Amino acid sequence: MSDEHAQWEGDGEEEDRIRLAPAVFPLLAPEVSASVFSAVMSLMAELREHPVPPLAHPVPGRPGWFSVPLARDIGLAEYHVRKGEPGDDGPRVYVARIVISDDWPDF
Repeated sequence: MSDEHAQWEGDGEEEDRIRLAPAVFPLLAPEVSASVFSAVMSLMAELREHPVPPLAHPVPGRPGWFSVPLARDIGLAEYHVRKGEPGDDGPRVYVARIVISDDWPDF
């Protein structure tokens, strides 16, 4: 988890306020099980609604970084929240990594 990942580039109006690290993209592939895909999509929806959901915990020593469990305890996500600029539709969120539990049966 490097602070350089929390850098924000561009000022395009089409830019989504939730960004994913390249390491997260494989969890969105068609061959991923429906339960894992569903948990990741639930996380994205939750972060859009509440950048710091009730189950999120701050990462010690890393201001703005949080960890949160995925639905059905499939795994854990780590992400950074940066307050939005005036006129933004909310805080910016960078999902740095998602770790799926080794004992999850269909991953």
